[in-house]
Amino acid sequence: MSNIISISGMPVSGKSTTIKKIIQILEEKGYDPNQIHLVSTGQEFRTYFNFIIDLMKNVNNISSIASNYKSPKIKELLEDINFRKALINAIVEIRKSGYKIENFNVEQANNLESLKDLRYIIDTKIDNDIKKLGEQIQAENSEDFWIIDSRLAFHNIPSSFSVRLVVNEDVAAKRLLADSSRGKEDNNYKNEKEAKQTIKKRREGEVKRYLERYNVDLEDLENYDLIVDTSYSNIDDIANVILACFSKYKNNQHFGKMWGSPKKFLPLQTERDTLGKGFSMNMTEMLDSIKNNGYLPEEEIETIEVDGKLYIIEGHHRNFGAALSSKTLIPYNIIAKDDETIKEYGNLTARERAENLDSRYLKGHEWMLGEKFSYDQIYPDIYNELEQGDSR
Repeated sequence: MSNIISISGMPVSGKSTTIKKIIQILEEKGYDPNQIHLVSTGQEFRTYFNFIIDLMKNVNNISSIASNYKSPKIKELLEDINFRKALINAIVEIRKSGYKIENFNVEQANNLESLKDLRYIIDTKIDNDIKKLGEQIQAENSEDFWIIDSRLAFHNIPSSFSVRLVVNEDVAAKRLLADSSRGKEDNNYKNEKEAKQTIKKRREGEVKRYLERYNVDLEDLENYDLIVDTSYSNIDDIANVILACFSKYKNNQHFGKMWGSPKKFLPLQTERDTLGKGFSMNMTEMLDSIKNNGYLPEEEIETIEVDGKLYIIEGHHRNFGAALSSKTLIPYNIIAKDDETIKEYGNLTARERAENLDSRYLKGHEWMLGEKFSYDQIYPDIYNELEQGDSR
């Protein structure tokens, strides 16, 4: 099996940073930099559209502009009669509309109706190139490592190990405002609310575009081999989890499909039950194991999800042992949602089980999560909700 990891992610989920860290770890493990190949369809798209924008801005000097682009892919594009027709039509439409081409960026190119046909041609070309690349890599079956940064690589290279990075929108908004290295279009927000609205709009636009264009739902987690929530996790853990799970995948071994921070999971027992009397031998041994060996990819905790919140059903020791060992990611599965029946609890539904949550459970476990953490940081107003429930 070839070494191909395809990575897609929600906006501001940390995809680029994760890829850089994966490459760094591979080099530290002995991979020659020449053996590691990164292909970014986003970068390919930007290259094509920067070329198109240059042509539009210099419509009277197209031959000169074209000569500045030496890429065989650009030359191949220029030889496509459908591309040339779409380009001329787009220029005419833009001039009619009075749109100022000087203000163009890739985000606008993604949404401008007059560039729809050009986008279709570029997307098709990139898709075909990625499919051919996947077939070529499989045929060569070398020891080289390929990382494909693409929303659709799981579809175009079905043999790849497909990873989806997800992120809480509130966390994404904070990241967006704090990151001055992003493009101009990502640095014009007044506050977190505006940034969050933009992220949500961008995500919904991506989902809609791919459903219409490919009949593929980017947010259907069944499309992926691994889902990692990067919201409250450090970059080293994210990259190492991806590589550890890929190793399991290559060897046909079980690993947890979904990973999140221990902070995400609400306890349904007291901290004394989690720890035993003081620190029990089981917890001590667990801490030593996690510190020395990392968290085992196959050791999922069992959770339920109710109204977007995740509650621990089985795995309190593992969850808080990981937190005490400074691990920021653990694997989990969801055994029931909302009003679904939990098989292990007879006729009890997930919602009924979640009603056992007590603010004392939360406060008792918060010290284990460090940094003066409060569950309100992830689930705002959770204590108010509990108090309201008690008053009823």
